[in-house]
Amino acid sequence: MQIVSVAPVVPFEAIPHAGGQYFLRHLRALRALGHEITVVAPATADNRAAAALTVAEFASVLVDIPAPPRGFRRVVAVLDRQQQRFFPVRPVRRLRKAFASSAELHALFFTADVVEFQWTEMGWLGRGVTTRARRVVFAHDVLLQSAERFLGASAGRWHPRALVARCRLTTVRRDERRVYAEADTVLVFSGKDAAIVQRASRSAEVRVVRPPLAEALPAPAVSPPLRGSILFVGAFDRSVNADAALWIMREIAPRVQRRHPDARFVFAGAHPTVEMRDEAEGRPGTLLVTGRVESLEPYYAGAAVALIPLRAGAGVKFKTVDAMVRGIPIVSTTIGVEGIVDDTLSVFAIADDAAALAEAVSAALDDLPAARLQAEAVRRIAVEEFSADRFLLTLAGIYGPFNAPVER
Repeated sequence: MQIVSVAPVVPFEAIPHAGGQYFLRHLRALRALGHEITVVAPATADNRAAAALTVAEFASVLVDIPAPPRGFRRVVAVLDRQQQRFFPVRPVRRLRKAFASSAELHALFFTADVVEFQWTEMGWLGRGVTTRARRVVFAHDVLLQSAERFLGASAGRWHPRALVARCRLTTVRRDERRVYAEADTVLVFSGKDAAIVQRASRSAEVRVVRPPLAEALPAPAVSPPLRGSILFVGAFDRSVNADAALWIMREIAPRVQRRHPDARFVFAGAHPTVEMRDEAEGRPGTLLVTGRVESLEPYYAGAAVALIPLRAGAGVKFKTVDAMVRGIPIVSTTIGVEGIVDDTLSVFAIADDAAALAEAVSAALDDLPAARLQAEAVRRIAVEEFSADRFLLTLAGIYGPFNAPVER
């Protein structure tokens, strides 16, 4: 089939975030099933470079987004931020207008067998498009849950933050319902997310796709300084990851060190914040901030414990599964394991305050062989749950020959 995949990014081998890495695996799986793929994305410098790297795998159509006049760029940037703040489901107006006015895109949509939208926000771009194709929206994160949590964390009914949160929740609830209602199928990573999508739009057909995070992994040599570290992985330009990193540095790590003075905390991932670097510079023997790395495997291989103290966000946390399929003991907040832990999959400990998280990390370090045994038992189940074979079979059932294009 001819599949058009609309996304904010063109994925490539070294793309530095988990969503992009999943997207590349998704496209490669569709190609393995015999489908022809065209990726549609904004014409950013990064996407142009990625399109050149992946030209042998799939076609890319990049949509030019007109830049605002030079004297108005700061004003437009402020307006864009405010629009994303209050209407997070909708891409900014310049992007919507460019996609809606592209004759090339309308021709692609009209001739495709399937048009899929990676991330809910991109699904908004398909509203009103005429196509005979089956429409699939892949909700990497269900924004309704994030909006509800943002409101729950707001202080005071009439506090400005609470007023913004209520406004955001109203628009998210309405806009996600519209996107999901117009899709033929909504794909999510977990049963938890499927239930939230059904709550947002009762008419939506929802399917769960477990990401293929248990592919065969190399066993690289580990440099001695990394052995026994407490590891947190993330793209730190995402506020939820930066918040968790600072929480570890300021409140969790000092408590762990009272019992384990030699404990070392490693923060691996791109775009660390200034605050993170300042904290690490003040305690160089305790906190290591790597910045972007070519491979996370040495850091996973050297980790004694994976610490995932997320306090916000939605969706399945790939960092949790990545640690799970590598047999690393995991200490996490409830948010860090939602959609993953169930009757068969577990982690070493779940806690939601700094003292309890520090106690759990210390307990794992007290008896690391026992913690590893528990993690290894879970790893064997997780490898099957998140296997490449299961992933391919699931996609075949959704995109394969049993799904004829929908006539509109």
